[in-house]
Amino acid sequence: MELKSLTYTSWARPGISDADIEAILRSARTNNPLDGLTGVLIFNGGAFVQILEGSEQAVNEIVGRLCTDKRHSNLFIREERLIEERAFPDWSMAYLRLEDDEFLGEDKVQRALARSMPESTRNIIKALTQSMPVAR
Repeated sequence: MELKSLTYTSWARPGISDADIEAILRSARTNNPLDGLTGVLIFNGGAFVQILEGSEQAVNEIVGRLCTDKRHSNLFIREERLIEERAFPDWSMAYLRLEDDEFLGEDKVQRALARSMPESTRNIIKALTQSMPVAR
């Protein structure tokens, strides 16, 4: 099966809480396996970067749903590409938080991100998570 990887950014809704983030992760971790999706969500307190992997249809459908999700806005697709294998095959939705220019989260997820992402995607993630405002 041909796989697609899509990276997007979006702004978090003002006042988004840790409980909101947990709800996003809970929903993704329940629904993504049903749709054959994997990926990682990165959050810096004010903005999201997410990488989604799966069939082109599944990725396109989830992006359509995300565009109407009131927990974030201004979804912008940064990169789309066909892939031969998943970078995050073991995670229906891995999670990393960026604080003070440091990724916080599972070491295995950080290693997968470093190992499997092309330089262009790593640059997008680093630049956008550092430049997008952080909620305080």
